[in-house]
Amino acid sequence: MRFNIFEVASYPPARCGIGTYTQDSLTELQCVDRINSVSVAVIDSTHGRVNYNTPVDKRTMINAYDRSSWNKTAITLLDIAHSKEYPTCIILQHEFGLDKTQEGDAYQHIAKIFKEAGSEKVITLLNLHTVLRNPNERQLKSIRELSELVDGITVPARLARDILTGEPYNIPNSRLKHIDHGIRMHDIEEINPDEVKEKYGLSDRCIILTLGLKSSDKGIDFGIKAYGKLIKTHFIKDSLERKKLVYLIAGEYHPNFIENEPVEYKKCEDAIQISIKESGLRAIKIQNIEKLKREDVENNDVIIFEKFSDETLLKELYASADIALLPYRNIEQISSGNLAEAVGFGKPVLATEFAHARELLYPGNLKIAKKQLKSGHELETRGILVKLKGKYKNLPDVDNLTEGLEFLVFNENARVQIGKNAR
Repeated sequence: MRFNIFEVASYPPARCGIGTYTQDSLTELQCVDRINSVSVAVIDSTHGRVNYNTPVDKRTMINAYDRSSWNKTAITLLDIAHSKEYPTCIILQHEFGLDKTQEGDAYQHIAKIFKEAGSEKVITLLNLHTVLRNPNERQLKSIRELSELVDGITVPARLARDILTGEPYNIPNSRLKHIDHGIRMHDIEEINPDEVKEKYGLSDRCIILTLGLKSSDKGIDFGIKAYGKLIKTHFIKDSLERKKLVYLIAGEYHPNFIENEPVEYKKCEDAIQISIKESGLRAIKIQNIEKLKREDVENNDVIIFEKFSDETLLKELYASADIALLPYRNIEQISSGNLAEAVGFGKPVLATEFAHARELLYPGNLKIAKKQLKSGHELETRGILVKLKGKYKNLPDVDNLTEGLEFLVFNENARVQIGKNAR
């Protein structure tokens, strides 16, 4: 049996992590023999400012703010499915923030339309990108209702399945399937890290990389503080050794974050700049990495590359990195494309203990890794995990981050072993 795929999701060129995930998933699904066609019913929150191309089906455009638009698209999807020879699998890429209707129940409404149609030519799946251990009343109601309306639910982490089968969700395990986030198909040897470094004026540098759309939850200011502490403790100002190390922060702010949360955006940007200043670091902001000059690298500790990178550049950045630093603040984050990609490229990852990292970088214990390295044993860990502190477990431990950086920066053998273990 062959199938048609229709994903209901955000999609490039709109700048959104789920859009990128959807693009990558459809690219890989096209390679599966049993897939007849792939299409997207795009959830557009740009008020029509973005022009979408194939595989977006423009008959199924959704205005993210208008519930009637969601419902109209659901009916159109049914009509399209009934016109096809093969069954259609409709995959709802679910993120609470994509539903911008006043009621906040658009996903439930379209899932109900699909279920009530009772068509043998339509299969509805729900792919959850966020699973909250302590949801509010609206969030709990949404997931519970959706679980009864769709044919199955997929989650990118085993922990998410454990949460959903327990209180307060109580969703039967039989309705859940764990499927790893996955990465873009590639041969890590096709990109030479040294050539990439030379291309961008970063030759002979140990690159610590934080990549992705910026927001407060990414904890970049904490990463800067830890990096600053590392520099202050181990390097003399303007020494050659110090110039061999660089912290590359690559990615712009999510457009919706700037538009919808201007106060939080300013707070986030101020925190980054204050961290740079208080840490005594030198930093430069650039929009085009190809115009980065050698003196820019030599005269700065931090390079902030503010651009939404295309797939080619993303691969180059991952390939060139020596260490991936993910100081994320949301302990419940069950899905991180940046984490998955870094691991897929065989890079040693230093991350806070958010849900996806705990699963992917297990066991993540720095003390054990140090003992194993000192005794000459093979390292067993797939990454280094750092505690989140505070009442709400949302503050990365800067001292522990610094300790993790010290271990990876000064032990190339550890970096290599951890990268191999992760991949």
